[in-house]
Amino acid sequence: MPRLPQDLDTYTGCDCDQAIGLDPLAVGFLSRKTKFETGKVPAQFLDKLLAYCHPQKTVCQTMGTRKSPFSNEHVVVQFDGEDHKLGAAEIRIIGPEDIYAAPDLIYHYVRDHNYLPPAEFVDAVMKGPSPDSAEFRALINTLRNF
Repeated sequence: MPRLPQDLDTYTGCDCDQAIGLDPLAVGFLSRKTKFETGKVPAQFLDKLLAYCHPQKTVCQTMGTRKSPFSNEHVVVQFDGEDHKLGAAEIRIIGPEDIYAAPDLIYHYVRDHNYLPPAEFVDAVMKGPSPDSAEFRALINTLRNF
């Protein structure tokens, strides 16, 4: 199994990023063996993070759905009143200096395992363009066309 990227490594796991010359930074690519920081995130962080995990706002979809490496179960969340399994796509977060790539399971890691993402990622989620912004939609649409 290839080595998972560490937090804030340049992420090269999705061809669409390279196709448009994007070098996002990896956040939250965890396995059962990964040692990671734990702690509290700001109020509203989880709600904001979950919005990026909506299937219409993700990229690099996979054929199957990955289970949580910690519980070996599928992670189910609700969007628009319907159940949706996480573990089949990646999210992008736009920060002031960088763009971040994370698996959609990052929501589960933070919520259920107290994973504490790097501060700059947390700030980007809290203060950066929302998934409903024109800037974010343009990025996702561009990535999905490759």
